[in-house]
Amino acid sequence: MGILREAHDFDLDAIFRSGQVFTWRPLEPASSGWGTGYLVSSGQRRCRVGQSGGTLALLDADGGALPQEDAPYWEHYFALDADYGAILGGLSLPHEVWAASAGIRVLAQDWWDTLVSFAISQNSNIPRIQHAMDALMAAGGGCVPQPAQLARQLSDDGFANALRLGYRLPYLQGIAQRCTAWRPSSLGSRPVALEEQLLELQSLPGVGPKVANCVCLFGLGYLDAVPRDTWIKKVESRENVAWDPTYGGIQQQYYFAWARERSHA
Repeated sequence: MGILREAHDFDLDAIFRSGQVFTWRPLEPASSGWGTGYLVSSGQRRCRVGQSGGTLALLDADGGALPQEDAPYWEHYFALDADYGAILGGLSLPHEVWAASAGIRVLAQDWWDTLVSFAISQNSNIPRIQHAMDALMAAGGGCVPQPAQLARQLSDDGFANALRLGYRLPYLQGIAQRCTAWRPSSLGSRPVALEEQLLELQSLPGVGPKVANCVCLFGLGYLDAVPRDTWIKKVESRENVAWDPTYGGIQQQYYFAWARERSHA
């Protein structure tokens, strides 16, 4: 049995479908030991997570016991250290938005994972994004290759072309090369305002406002960052939403899920 944690206002499947993460792989129930389970990669760490009702089980990547010293990392990753009941109550989400999005939490992902994922995701679709991420993670031993390793792999034309990235390939190559000797200032010792971090990220090849906001929200802990894609721009124009100054990014995730669901209704 893995490490068990209570998880209220939490739904693994809803998080997986929320469009914020591309480093999870669904597990068969027999593999996870639970009805819902995923193999999760974050940076150079991996774990298995399963959910049954309001309880999560955290295991190591092979399904064995997760070391207790690793538990804080994954508890923070899954935002189990945040009071989502209080956060969502303060956002005053319309009932239909909350109902369509119940259980979503903004994960505390690795910044490099999010940068690679969303650089690949631009003007793409889920199958194509997942194909590229699967290939990268396979080459990285189950994790997203770190910048120097990724730069070497992308210099191999056969490997690079098989990713089917199109015009995104030179951007990803440039990002990998730049990040071999660079990381976001917010990971240093001084506080960095969201606006400053966004501008810094946008100095990377092919990174625009939406990707920069995704990295800030999902990978750097700026819960006030609001990525604006087609769905969110429609919400802004039709619903007159005012983004919360502290938790606008969480609010955005709920409206994003609601807008996508409504489009398929």
